[in-house]
Amino acid sequence: MPPTVPVRLDWTARTALREHPDGRGVRQYEHKTWGRQYASTDGAVRDLWIPSFGRAKPDRPAAEKAAIAYVVAQGLPARRRARKARPPETSLVNPMPPERVRVFDFGCADGSVTPLLDWGPDTVRERFGRDAAPAFVVAATGTGLRPGTSCVDCKVIGHCAELPRTPHLWGPFRGAAPSRARRRSISAWDLRVHGDCPAQYHLVRRLHLNDLTPENPGARRGRVVDAVLNARHEGPLPGGCRKLRQAHEGMLPPGHALEEPLAQGALRMLDEHRALCPLDGLAQDEKVLPQHRVTAYVPELDVVVLAVPDLLHTRRGRWIWRETKTAAAPLWEGRPLLRTFPQLALAVLLFDKGVVGEGARRGRVELEHLREGVGESRLEAIDPSRPATVAEAQEVIADLAEPLLRDTSYEPRTGRHCRTCQVRTWCAPGTAYVSASPPAFVSDATRGSVESA
Repeated sequence: MPPTVPVRLDWTARTALREHPDGRGVRQYEHKTWGRQYASTDGAVRDLWIPSFGRAKPDRPAAEKAAIAYVVAQGLPARRRARKARPPETSLVNPMPPERVRVFDFGCADGSVTPLLDWGPDTVRERFGRDAAPAFVVAATGTGLRPGTSCVDCKVIGHCAELPRTPHLWGPFRGAAPSRARRRSISAWDLRVHGDCPAQYHLVRRLHLNDLTPENPGARRGRVVDAVLNARHEGPLPGGCRKLRQAHEGMLPPGHALEEPLAQGALRMLDEHRALCPLDGLAQDEKVLPQHRVTAYVPELDVVVLAVPDLLHTRRGRWIWRETKTAAAPLWEGRPLLRTFPQLALAVLLFDKGVVGEGARRGRVELEHLREGVGESRLEAIDPSRPATVAEAQEVIADLAEPLLRDTSYEPRTGRHCRTCQVRTWCAPGTAYVSASPPAFVSDATRGSVESA
């Protein structure tokens, strides 16, 4: 393998400027790379290293990898044009594409490296035509509206017809409303983390900072179970998961990195799920939406609410919102479900405001609580049309959301959660608390849960 040297200017692939726009109204297409670029002196090898903030990403979507490889192979070094500068007339295409294109993801925090691709020119062309070109067409021609995280920075949110308005989602704001200097988003995960510790919320959810310590075993096991169920429900089988044979090692995702006891626990939970699978007996024309983002807007607070149920599906005209949680311990009867799992409370309120389906009367919220023991798992159903349930959900979300929206200092709040906090390295009170207090049992019902929003 020949040595490579840095390439300072961005590789750029550009078409010639058309005299008249094409069918999409475009006169020129231009694609650039982003990252650290290297090439051999003879041009036979080109490398791109893409930095990630924390750890290296394990993979990237097929369309993204194909687009990156195409630009690395076909582009030429070029300076970035000034904004609103006239587009150049000529095309920019590498006359001698490299024999080998390699792309790596680099973790800036821990130095980890993931090889994303190592392709020759034939593979680059084939993957671009198969994966990237269709995605480019959709991006260039798409005119639809898709509410989500981008709503937070949207300049025309007040005119969006697709974003559901939910004024007073959890009732009138108690006391003085927070400053509206900048639009914010909140999710059930935000609420839960801030409820534990405002400093942890600010560092993890806003600054995306952690000390790169491994996730606790319960959380890692929960992510594997979650990944298997999402893959199954993407292409639902007739009869759902109940028709599948007993779980075995081959059902777990490749490279899952679960130690043997955890892997066996995940398989037992997958077996438990078979009896609780919501897709059992579901008609072919029903809608099944795993990990579907639900978005709403609270206009008086200028807040975007984000939720991602594990599964959202219909059954005979009724929408059902399913949350699945893995745990080693049973549900604690002394604490209401909506308090234990705020995402259930948020789901109730989104049903009540008509964000999901046609309103609360045609919906149901479910909690699938998976455990390893045979018959120990539970399915809890919540009726979002009951006024008492809505009132309880409003109180739960108000108790969590209003302190978060008012907070400007994010002071640390010590407690049992400090033991598994991923930003304790930068928290003197949390470090002192853990050093001074004896080890305590941490419920796996919390440790093993997986949040998506």
